[in-house]
Amino acid sequence: MNVNRPLGLMGYREHDSSEVNFRLGKLLRKSSIACYHRERDDRFSYVDISSNISRLVGYSQPEITADDFSWLSRLHPEDRKTVTSFLGNLEMGCPQTIEYRFKHKFGYYIWLRDEVELVADENSEKFVGMLVKVNQDREVQQLNVREREKLQQLALDNLNDMVIITKAPQDEPLNSRIVFVNKSFEQFTGYQSEEIINRTPTFLHGPETSEEALDRINQKIKKGQSLREEFINYKKDGSPYWVELDMAPFPTDDGKYEYWVGINRDITQRKRAEKKLEESEKRHRTFTELSFDAIFEVHVDGTILRCNKRACELFGYSREELIGMHVLDLTPEEYHSKQPKTFGNISTTGDDAWERIYKKKDGTKFPTEIHTAFYEMGGQKRLIAYVRDNTDHKRNEQTIRKSLKEKETLLAEVHHRVKNNLAIISGLLQMQVFNTNDESLLAKLKESQSRIQSIAMVHEKLYSSETFSEIAIDKYIDDLLNMVEDSMTDFEKDIRVHTDMEPIRLTVGQAIPCGLLLNEMITNCYKHAFENKEEGEINISIEENEGQIKLNVTDNGIGLPEDFNIDQQSSLGMTIINTLTTQLNGQLEVNSGDFGSRFSLVFDIERDVEE
Repeated sequence: MNVNRPLGLMGYREHDSSEVNFRLGKLLRKSSIACYHRERDDRFSYVDISSNISRLVGYSQPEITADDFSWLSRLHPEDRKTVTSFLGNLEMGCPQTIEYRFKHKFGYYIWLRDEVELVADENSEKFVGMLVKVNQDREVQQLNVREREKLQQLALDNLNDMVIITKAPQDEPLNSRIVFVNKSFEQFTGYQSEEIINRTPTFLHGPETSEEALDRINQKIKKGQSLREEFINYKKDGSPYWVELDMAPFPTDDGKYEYWVGINRDITQRKRAEKKLEESEKRHRTFTELSFDAIFEVHVDGTILRCNKRACELFGYSREELIGMHVLDLTPEEYHSKQPKTFGNISTTGDDAWERIYKKKDGTKFPTEIHTAFYEMGGQKRLIAYVRDNTDHKRNEQTIRKSLKEKETLLAEVHHRVKNNLAIISGLLQMQVFNTNDESLLAKLKESQSRIQSIAMVHEKLYSSETFSEIAIDKYIDDLLNMVEDSMTDFEKDIRVHTDMEPIRLTVGQAIPCGLLLNEMITNCYKHAFENKEEGEINISIEENEGQIKLNVTDNGIGLPEDFNIDQQSSLGMTIINTLTTQLNGQLEVNSGDFGSRFSLVFDIERDVEE
């Protein structure tokens, strides 16, 4: 009689267990699920695994359970640490699932899902579980995720700007901790990521960090708002730098935390440039405000855009009143025709100046001197005008003109009186000539009269000249020759005089001695050079070269005696010549020969002080 027994696994009775195990093994061999158990040691080595494992990873059951098989070394390098950490933290009786990449025997990676549980027997703890190959879509999906993560990491690491990502509890937004920094941050600040992960960003602040900026940042963070702020941070070595922070919040999926992504841009160079520009603007603004001239910035349509303090003082308006006015509002109506309504195409003064009449707020008209120049701002032309009150200058100019006219009149009168007095002396000498029969005395009187007339001619030239400080020596010599020729009325010889003279002006101090010298030289030629000759020539030349005057008087007469030495001559004429040469600080050279005689005088020209 058969005794009924309970059914075992899969409906078979217990006495059929061998058949059940046979069928179960056959089923597992055909399945894509591999069952295993392995040790909880450093290598996580397999004790046993179902034979169908070869269908998943290519390795046979004996290969995997062999002592030299390293399961860990065949995990993908990026997953190895994650898997060992997962298994190391697994708790007893709490089955968990993990997915990772495993290197197939043929060399490529496959995705496996490992459902594992930590169990214990009386001797030790072991892992038991099942390995399932993840389908291809899942594998591709995970691969794409990994690739995107790599690309994102690559993009972040290659940004020139520094990236800091922090994480804060929703209910404590200011308790923010750093969870990520990119390579640019590490390279610029000197901090490595492992030094600062889980720290608050406040360690970057220092004594020069703006408290106001930090307050504004905290207020935005509390409200969960994006922000942009500029302030000073500090590197690891303690050096400060200016940073422009753009920061925005991103909540986590569970809503318990909030990530803040901060883009930090180094703007130290820009801030330095801005500081220099600010200092330059402040300096030029100070110069403008302290200027004695009124300074206006004018739009091309004639509208006043800016002005300095002096402009307000000069015109009697406040700054607020002047800005927005048209330049014609400051111009008397009778001068509107001389003032352009727009300034886009006008010529500026450059180094010159314009003279304009303007009016003050109270209607007072006053003369001005204006300097103008264009400059561009934002592609638009602006006119800068410097306006100087010319009232005192015009008043002084009129006073000077009046004084100068008086002096000119006085000098003209002086020269006129000197010329008249010399003419009286010459007339007295002429009366002596009429009353004298002594030929020797008569000749001396005429010589003296000639010398006085040569001086008088200088004053006559000055009296008729536009200036009372210089005379044209070439024109003076022409008049002097005429005077000498007239004085030689009883000289019965044919003497021809030739001149070669440059237009040269001499001061009074040089014109009088130079005229007297010429008078003596020409008179001597007439009297002594043509003895026993019926005719002759006198050549007179005067030229200027490198600030020196060279005067030549040459004749073709009988020449000077062989033993002639001008320094040893005692005659009045030669004494006068030597004295006047010394007065001119000149050098006199005398030559004589078959050609006749030549007197050459060289002296430095004296310029008028005003030149």
